[in-house]
Amino acid sequence: MTLRQFLVFTALTLPACALLILFLDQPLAAFIHAHFGWARPFFAALTTGADAAHEALMTHVVGLPFIFEALGLAFAIGRYGLRRRGATLFLVLLLTHEFSMVLAKALKGSVHRLRPEVQFAKGYAGNGLWAAGPHNDSFPSYHTAVYFSLFLPLAVAFPRWRVPLLVLPGLIGLGRLVLGMHYLSDVWASLWLVVALTFLFGLLEKPRRDVETRIRVSSLNDDA
Repeated sequence: MTLRQFLVFTALTLPACALLILFLDQPLAAFIHAHFGWARPFFAALTTGADAAHEALMTHVVGLPFIFEALGLAFAIGRYGLRRRGATLFLVLLLTHEFSMVLAKALKGSVHRLRPEVQFAKGYAGNGLWAAGPHNDSFPSYHTAVYFSLFLPLAVAFPRWRVPLLVLPGLIGLGRLVLGMHYLSDVWASLWLVVALTFLFGLLEKPRRDVETRIRVSSLNDDA
């Protein structure tokens, strides 16, 4: 992912999310709630299955989640044992996943946005931000952050497989809307968060790559 791509996505995301929160989130949520009830069983089952698999990966082994230990070990073996530069992807994936979950939870606890289910039940004035009371942890979508952070770094690293890699997280994000758990801006903001972290931690590879490029250019100049 290039800096330009990240900046373009950010320039699109910020005004879009602001407009959604102010004007479009609630009408869109009401429309989905009224017309897509038939899809709720599918998305509920998909989310339950995905959550069960993720919880299994997060099982603590020797004090740490298994998935973090596995990714850390894969990075250490690949990068320092086998001398494979591409093994940095395991580290990028580990950091992106961990920070996405932590930051999504932290933002939830700061923003306190009411969930769509409150709107469906009795309605409320305003956009639901910084609200007191229950069900005020809508922004951003934690589920979206969890599953996109598992697959987006892989989709960036392997663009040929981008579409199949993003099917599951895309369905999870869509499911948050259909199930009435989140607004579109909640999901979009989580996606931006994962994109930002993927870009940030993806920079870990670039210094070494730049050095190797300079070495190859210098070698070619010497041969000439």
